[in-house]
Amino acid sequence: MKQLKKIYFIYDADGGLWNEIKYWIDKNLLRKTSACELCDISHSKFFVRFEWLTFIKELKNYYNVEVLHRNEVPQNIQDKNYQFPCVIGETENELIKILSKKVFIDQGNPISVKELREQFFQKLAILEPVTEFVKVEE
Repeated sequence: MKQLKKIYFIYDADGGLWNEIKYWIDKNLLRKTSACELCDISHSKFFVRFEWLTFIKELKNYYNVEVLHRNEVPQNIQDKNYQFPCVIGETENELIKILSKKVFIDQGNPISVKELREQFFQKLAILEPVTEFVKVEE
């Protein structure tokens, strides 16, 4: 059993106001092909999806969760050369790929928050089988 101390959801896009504006223009106005599948799941054309916020809030009851852009990723994750987007779990001494870029791409079209949530919890049950969650103390 692996006890996760942190879960990272990592976008395949750079953070920061200018980068987010540039990404939106490239994707929605210029129709460039580089798109982040996790961005499509978590955001509508203009706003973050309420279902995404609810999902992350639910996870934060049980885990330390960070939602990061690829230029905000900690060095220990950068060193692993993961392809983004992905979801990474961190234990005391290792990083575990919970959902890979392949999971996002294999769906064809972007999956919904509901489908992402289901896949996430299925994989988590394999990695961390527990009978009940213990809430994180803040």
